[in-house]
Amino acid sequence: MATAQEQLKALLREELAPRLRAEGLTGTERSFTVPSREFFAQLGIQSSVSSTSEIVKFTVNAQVIRKASWEAARQDRARLPAKPSPNARYSVEGSWDERVGLLMGTTDRWWTLGANGANRGEIASDVIHAVIDFALPSIRERMA
Repeated sequence: MATAQEQLKALLREELAPRLRAEGLTGTERSFTVPSREFFAQLGIQSSVSSTSEIVKFTVNAQVIRKASWEAARQDRARLPAKPSPNARYSVEGSWDERVGLLMGTTDRWWTLGANGANRGEIASDVIHAVIDFALPSIRERMA
């Protein structure tokens, strides 16, 4: 039997990634990028530390950081990576990040997927809806 983490990996690879690529994003599994010369514009899939082999809880983070602002911050803070992680928050001038549930006008949204994968199709549809209809428009608005 598959673990919950394996079910999530399959959901991301088989359902979410193809949809995001159709929208012009690049990336794999847990990190997707809206191609841009000016911005780091990203989506990140974050699992909860309370996840187990039986159940995985996850959410989607959206992030936009101007590349010039990131490079300036790296000059002052050498420990910053070459590229920001979409699942981390940074205090960089002009940066923006938000969880998808808050972009949907609700509370923080976490999905729960079981090892049996019984609700995987339903979760995939809900995540795709949240990303396509809320996260991507918010990202693109901040890139304008």
